Order: sequence, then C-alpha cells, then structure tokens
Amino acid sequence: MSASSLPITLEAALRDADVIDAKARSLAITHLAAAYLERLGRSEPLWQAATRHDRGPEVLAALLRAIERDPALAIRAVAATGLGQIGAPELLAAIPDEWFTRSDADAAYLRECAAIAWTLLGEAARPVSGDRPQDCFDAVLARLRQGLRADQPELRFQCAAGLAALAGAEAEADLVDALARETVPQIRGGLVTAIGELDPPGAHACELLAPLCDEPHTPTAFAAALALTAARDPRGGPQLLRALTRPEDRGRALEALAALGPLAPPAALPAVRKLARSFFTPGLTRVRAAYALARLAPGEGEAVLARLASSLFASVREAVVDARAGLAQLAARDAR
Repeated sequence: MSASSLPITLEAALRDADVIDAKARSLAITHLAAAYLERLGRSEPLWQAATRHDRGPEVLAALLRAIERDPALAIRAVAATGLGQIGAPELLAAIPDEWFTRSDADAAYLRECAAIAWTLLGEAARPVSGDRPQDCFDAVLARLRQGLRADQPELRFQCAAGLAALAGAEAEADLVDALARETVPQIRGGLVTAIGELDPPGAHACELLAPLCDEPHTPTAFAAALALTAARDPRGGPQLLRALTRPEDRGRALEALAALGPLAPPAALPAVRKLARSFFTPGLTRVRAAYALARLAPGEGEAVLARLASSLFASVREAVVDARAGLAQLAARDAR
C-alpha cells in the first residue's frame, strides 16, 4: 500500500473528531472524509460511501455531529464538505438555513463551503442510476441555481463554478443571465471562467463575452479571452497578446493562442516567435511558446521543439512530448 499524503489516519481522525482541543478536532474533521475514501481506494466523491465499509457509519455520524453542533463555525463548514465527499444525501438537510442569513465575519466561509459541499454531493450522485441519486442531483442543481441569485457574492461565485461543473452546457443560460446582472468585478470574472468551462460556450454567451475582453479588471478580461478561445472565437486574441507580458498568465495565453492557430491575430507570430527563440525564456515556457509557434508557423515551431527535445532537463524533454501530442490533437480537431 502506498504511503498516505494525508496528515492524519482514518483511525486518528475518528478518535479526535470530538476532542476538546479545537486544533486537533479541526485537523480530524477536515481530513476525515478524505481518509475514509483513501481507505476505500478512492479519491473522488463517492455516492453513499458510508455504506461501503464497517467504519463508514462512524464517519457519517462524526461529520453530522460536527456540522450540527461543533462550537467552531469553521469546523462545521468543513464537515459539510466532508459530507459532500462521501456522497451523503443527509447533507441537504444538515446545512441550516441560518448559514445563508448570517452577517458575521465567519458567515462567508460557511456559505462558500455549503456551495462546495453541494457540488461534491452532486459529483457523487451524478454517475449513479436510480431515483434517489437523481433526486439528490436535481436538488443540488436547484440549490446552486438559487445561489446564483443570492445577495452574498461569495455564494454566487461558488455556485457558478459548481453549476458549470455539474450541468455543463445546460448551465449556460443560467450563467449568462447571472453574468448580465452581476456588478462585482471578481464575481463577473468567476462567472466568465465558469462559462469558459462549458467548452464550448454558445453563440449568445460569446456575444456577451467579447466586450468583456476590454474590461479594466484584468482577470475578467483574460478569463473572457480564454472562454472565447474555448469556442474558437478569435475576438479574445488581442487580450491574449497582452497576457503574454504578464508572467503569471503567459503559459495559458500561449496555449490559447495555439488553440486558435490560424485564427490568432497577426501580431501573435512575432510575439510568440520571440519567446520561443529567446534563451532568456524559461525552458518550460519556451516549450509552450514553441507549441504555439508550431500552430502559427509549423516549420519554425517544430524546429524549436526539435532543439528542446535534446534539452539537458528531463522536465523540458517531457514537455516537448506533451506538446507534440497536443499538436496532434489540435490537428485532428481542425480536420473534423
């Protein structure tokens, strides 16, 4: 059995789930569901996981106790996410309504964890056939859709991500409507990112996204450009070029320009060529730049990739292999 990456064992987490020391109790409840899933040989959310092992009922009971009456609100919050991880439908009734009406400093974290927990529960229920999992999944989607209209921005943010993850293209209308009425820049950025995850966003969504590429809030503008790229819409190209000057966004911008390929703006070629050829560009970034260059000027890009394939660094050589696989996938997509 491989060594656990968790800081606590299942037995220790169950032992400490109700101890007086808040730090020990927090560690236990935070990792209890993950430790239990690890015991089952799983890592992803699992529908009614508590029925899969003798210790399952203890895990479920400990999490329900914590969400109901732990004196530390942060522990109650992570107990909710734990219930989502083990696919416990009891979660839906266990989260109290007052989490969504509180105005104290801890309330935002409670609401964030509630939305994350719903999403995890939905991920557990979605692949399982039967009336009860379907009813649970539908109830989760209803809560996430309602959360998109909540007064609290943190709830709107998390519900957007959850709805996109669970409903896919069926969430587009809800997300587009939410984006049209959203005024908080950070939440707008989150909604744009969620729409980009639909892969691809539809035509109506793209019309709403295109002007956002020029928003003064850079994260929203960049997210809009990436979302448009997922739809093979070139209107985000100028924003992708601007992102090449930002080290934190450069890698994703290069990958997006590669996805656009011939649809990328003409100014992309000299900018990408410079990054691909410069010895001052970090190795992995050079590979990404060569990957994009191979889409804009195939001969040039492949020549750079060939040189990088002989790099002294294994990470660079491995990145070249991945880049060539990505180029093959893009070529197959373009041929369809």
